[in-house]
Amino acid sequence: MPASFLTQTSSSAVIQLLRQSLDRGRWSPGAPLRQEEIAAELGVSRVPVREALFQLQAEGLVQVVPNKGVYVRRLSAANLSELFRLRRLLEGDVLGDAVPLHTAASLNRLETVQAAIDKARTVADWLAGDREFHEALYAPADRPETMATIRRLRFIVDRFYFARLKPGTRAQGWHEEHHALIRAVRRRDAKAAARLLAAHLEETERSALAALAVA
Repeated sequence: MPASFLTQTSSSAVIQLLRQSLDRGRWSPGAPLRQEEIAAELGVSRVPVREALFQLQAEGLVQVVPNKGVYVRRLSAANLSELFRLRRLLEGDVLGDAVPLHTAASLNRLETVQAAIDKARTVADWLAGDREFHEALYAPADRPETMATIRRLRFIVDRFYFARLKPGTRAQGWHEEHHALIRAVRRRDAKAAARLLAAHLEETERSALAALAVA
């Protein structure tokens, strides 16, 4: 973990560190997260660690079991399918608002982000780029509450990706689907963009379920 964070005692700094560790698969699903061990490692008191763990619970990344402790959340096939169903509903809705509001600048931003994704060689770079692409895709809608919920759903799914998927997993499919989305938005074809996004998320769900089945 970056040494620069070790002198910070705020729960926000601890949340960031723990989220990064979860994203990178440091702890396997179902593994216990012991407050005293984390606090000792970071050189902080247990208070910011406890606050961070409760925040991560709210984000769906960990599970607090009364009288037992805190554990890295496990995902079942049913969990994954529900998460993707919610993503399709919310992201499709916000995309409908965003399409007519895109400008030349915002579309150029999308293409720049996608160009970086196409060059990604690590799971971390790919996940960061994919998050940035979808943020840029929906940004013109200016719906912060909806985006906060979408980010929560993505945090859960992305942690699963980091542990299970490789950078090349369905790489060509993602490339083609993202570029098709950009073309539809450039045409201001909201219906086509909605269909493409739904198909993109469905294919992504299938990849995730397939990875879970062989775990």
